[in-house]
Amino acid sequence: MFSKDNFSHKLQGLLDDVGGKLRHNTQLAQSAVKQMLENGSNSYQAVAVVATLNGLFGDSLLAKNHKLAQRMRLRDQKQDLTLTTDALAEQLPHASSRILLCVHGWCMSDVQWTRKGVDHGRAFEQFGYTPVYLKYNTGRHISENGEDFAFLLDQLIQAWPCEVKELVLLGHSMGGLVSRSACFYAEKHQLSWRDKVNTLVTLGSPHNGAPLAKIACWLDAQIDETPSLKIFSSMADIRSNGSRDLSRGVIHHQAWQDSPQVTLPHIPLPQGVSCYAAASCLGVDINDEKNRLLGDGLVPVASAMGESRGALPRLGFPVDNIWVGGGISHLGLLNHPQVFHQVQSWVLVNSPD
Repeated sequence: MFSKDNFSHKLQGLLDDVGGKLRHNTQLAQSAVKQMLENGSNSYQAVAVVATLNGLFGDSLLAKNHKLAQRMRLRDQKQDLTLTTDALAEQLPHASSRILLCVHGWCMSDVQWTRKGVDHGRAFEQFGYTPVYLKYNTGRHISENGEDFAFLLDQLIQAWPCEVKELVLLGHSMGGLVSRSACFYAEKHQLSWRDKVNTLVTLGSPHNGAPLAKIACWLDAQIDETPSLKIFSSMADIRSNGSRDLSRGVIHHQAWQDSPQVTLPHIPLPQGVSCYAAASCLGVDINDEKNRLLGDGLVPVASAMGESRGALPRLGFPVDNIWVGGGISHLGLLNHPQVFHQVQSWVLVNSPD
């Protein structure tokens, strides 16, 4: 018979087992990463390995100033962007007045927006948008990344080769939380780019958090998809600050600086911005309660939609701005045709003339 105590005991057993395997495999992982980087640090596989390593314990890597620590950059997926007007004009010769900024999820990097030949960012070039991609360390606190992103985005907008008329933020998973956090800190610091944002789209973002056990299972699934990540098998010990924040859906410093055990009210969606949320179920029937609870394998539908939970009120996405797809995994949100077309519909219908 199911009970909370029994579930807690099993979950703790899972985390203890994973923790032991993590300690056993850490040296092996570091050795394999070093060998891979030496043989080709720019390969997709090497980038995926480093991104996963940073998601698991990137905060510790940064604290040690380790060379594998993934530091925040704005990129076009091929190069880091230099945030001066002359340099940007040379790096992005076709820069337009419309920017679509893609923010990746936990244990991922900017190049992983391209999945099975699909890239939400590149697809918008045909509509006159210039895609830009944030690369960041997903092991850090979400709010730390959000605040740094806010200041970095301010530099980008000021250095952009032409006047920016529209800024769209598209965040997958943790990326949606980082984007919301950036808007919050832009308002706090009165950064001018905040007025340029007219659309925010989140794909499978755990606004109410994602259960720790699901995070571990999702990481196992990602490892199965990418052979070079096998070195992280059974390493899903949820230990980084970023993964802990992901499990709670928190986007501001107070949530972890004061009392991490206390559930604080949602930071509201940014005012004056059209906000949209996409969620998905692994099961095809999106109305089945079990399918919605399982969600996309990492994030329950209710969390991706920011629904009310206990004392936590509803986040406030307009009903017409929410979409739920069936038979789509968390990673599938990056390339599934239905998601692809829904994102385009939202952005284009909200684009100013």
